[in-house]
Amino acid sequence: MASGSAALLIVLHIFIIGARRVTCLCDNVTSISTQVDLLLAEYDRGAFLVSPVHVKAALDVQHATIDEKTSTVRLLAALYLSWEDKRLSWNATSWGCGKALVSVERLWLPDVGVLSAATAGGIGGDVGLRARLTSDGRVSWVVRLDLVSPLSLTLDAWPRDVHEIIYKFGSRSHTTDELNLTSSDMEHAMVFESGTWELLSVRSTDMTWQRLDVEQQVLVWKLTMRRRAPAHALATMAVLYSCIVLLVAAMLLPPASRPALCATAALTAALWLIAALARLPGSTSAPRAMSLMCAACTCSAAAAAGAALVLRVARCSAPPPHALRVLVTSTSTFCKLGPPEGSNAEWSAWAAAAQLLDHVLLGAILLTLFVVACFTF
Repeated sequence: MASGSAALLIVLHIFIIGARRVTCLCDNVTSISTQVDLLLAEYDRGAFLVSPVHVKAALDVQHATIDEKTSTVRLLAALYLSWEDKRLSWNATSWGCGKALVSVERLWLPDVGVLSAATAGGIGGDVGLRARLTSDGRVSWVVRLDLVSPLSLTLDAWPRDVHEIIYKFGSRSHTTDELNLTSSDMEHAMVFESGTWELLSVRSTDMTWQRLDVEQQVLVWKLTMRRRAPAHALATMAVLYSCIVLLVAAMLLPPASRPALCATAALTAALWLIAALARLPGSTSAPRAMSLMCAACTCSAAAAAGAALVLRVARCSAPPPHALRVLVTSTSTFCKLGPPEGSNAEWSAWAAAAQLLDHVLLGAILLTLFVVACFTF
């Protein structure tokens, strides 16, 4: 039992000494640099690897924001690429180290870039970064990205709108048989969340692209971003509900007392629309809140105009035509037309027709608001 423990201690001692020796050799920059120079002496970076070359890619998003004035999105990210190049393998025991850093200008690099021609920036702006090599021939390279691409804004749910931005990466010169690309998702713990926009998710998918008579592989990353504007949302809902309450209250009043509240509701909605147009960018759709506000403004003005028309009809002194008398008489059987209870006011056919007209106009306004709300949401 004692001999077994002693043997175990000896093995652990040898392992610790070997690990220390490898660490010391890896820390010797001059020795590793000399070994790398010897390894790359006959290395041809222009020669393509044995097909197909399997390249793994992962996108680490660090910052993303939308510029509404120019309808563009800016992405700051790091693209992690890794592949295997057996020409760069070595014996880790003889070197005393199993990893090394090499300038990427000395290595073969996969032809991977942004496929969208409208995207500014891309791969290649940071070629001074070094690639990491391992003794088994695995190459890892981190590419810094600063991309600016156009975005078609859809503001249906403004100020709580969500946008999806799609980035496609691939090779323009190599087919699927030559370059095999695969993507993976990463945890985005370093995303800067300051500003108006919040990054909700980043999802990757692999797809193929048929170009002429060849098939090429494409890596797609979809970014989902949401606007953070609680103050705008609160103010918009408050103004909208205020307009609707004023309009409903005006409808409950007699026509003579209605125009003041209708004008207040229409003016409130109009002022909000003017202020919103000054800060909303051009987009492919109008916000739902703006559609409802336009409907409230228009219906308020229509209610005020309808009240004036009803008063004008009620004060008409000309003899009513026979058709109007028949209409009022037939309608009064299922709709009460007459002066309020306890009123001694003189009631004529024109007054009854004005009351009927008022009911029809109010019903049409309420129906319009209901239809707009249904189609909007």
